Amino acid sequence: MRLTDRDLKLVRDLAFSHVLSRDQILDLGYFGSVTRVNTRLRELAQLEFIRVLETPFFAQRLYTAGRDAKNVLPDRIARLLKGREQTPRFLQHALATTNVRIALTLKKGAEWKFEQELWRKLDGIEIRPDGMLVSDTPIFLEIDMGHVAPAKFREKLMAYDALASSGRCRSLYGFAQFRVLAITTGPLRAKRLRRLAPTESTFGFLTQTFAEIGATPISSWS
Repeated sequence: MRLTDRDLKLVRDLAFSHVLSRDQILDLGYFGSVTRVNTRLRELAQLEFIRVLETPFFAQRLYTAGRDAKNVLPDRIARLLKGREQTPRFLQHALATTNVRIALTLKKGAEWKFEQELWRKLDGIEIRPDGMLVSDTPIFLEIDMGHVAPAKFREKLMAYDALASSGRCRSLYGFAQFRVLAITTGPLRAKRLRRLAPTESTFGFLTQTFAEIGATPISSWS
């Protein structure tokens, strides 16, 4: 079977996204029908370019990059496949991030950049957004499922504050200004996250819920 450009893009997407459901693959525009997506996913799984993840926590089959994905991915992307977590909480966060990506890119018609494309270190401080919406003023995304302790989330915001005030954002990312948007589970959690922002932050920080942006929430797993 010859891999098409669409197949290669899907395998790359799975490498960056960690995991995708069948409906997410449809929503991302890879296929036009359930019959077609099911057929092609089965073929790609048989050739081990993708792999099925069986989980009791989700109604659909989940897909991730398979054993032979490394043979069709650039080395820098193939290296991402080593030692990945597959805990329920990790998969929940990955699926939720993709639902946010689908909601925001469809609504705004904007490009999305993945977490792995955005990792940077600034004087020992790690900057690691869950994604970024490319726009006139880029928006870093933090996908909050309500599990992160307030002190830990504040550390994330302080890292963004250090980036904004450092004068080195352009050299690290190619742009000088940015905003941060946290997508979270409900209004009360959103209010609590807003309180964690630095008093005189040097970047715009907003919070919205999954419902407010039209992203399908992923229920908590154990």
